[in-house]
Amino acid sequence: MTSSTTDLAGATRAFYAEVDANDPQVFQKRLIPNAVFAFNDVDPVTGPEAITEFVGSWKGNFRSVTHELGPLTIDTTNNRVGVEIVVSYVFPDGHEVKVKGCSFLDFDGDSLSGWRVYVDTSRLT
Repeated sequence: MTSSTTDLAGATRAFYAEVDANDPQVFQKRLIPNAVFAFNDVDPVTGPEAITEFVGSWKGNFRSVTHELGPLTIDTTNNRVGVEIVVSYVFPDGHEVKVKGCSFLDFDGDSLSGWRVYVDTSRLT
């Protein structure tokens, strides 16, 4: 099923809003059972539970992690969205570091089948 540009853009923005709000059910609500998440060069994880655990563990290193979405590149034939992002990492001491990156979201109907995030985390150490 091919989605419209508007549908894919809206679904992408809604997903990131829920991730940034730390909605504990975001992955169970938005991902298909065998969805795959990849972060940089770390081995991908599969399924909403494993993705929830991975993302929660990563975000647990910071007071907050939020995403500013830039331009979206939308492929309605493959139901895929590429997003330019600026990720804001706030450390427990209040220090904030912003890094640029990109992510790719693969849709299966209204749900995500894949989510890949690539950001330069070298400044976070």
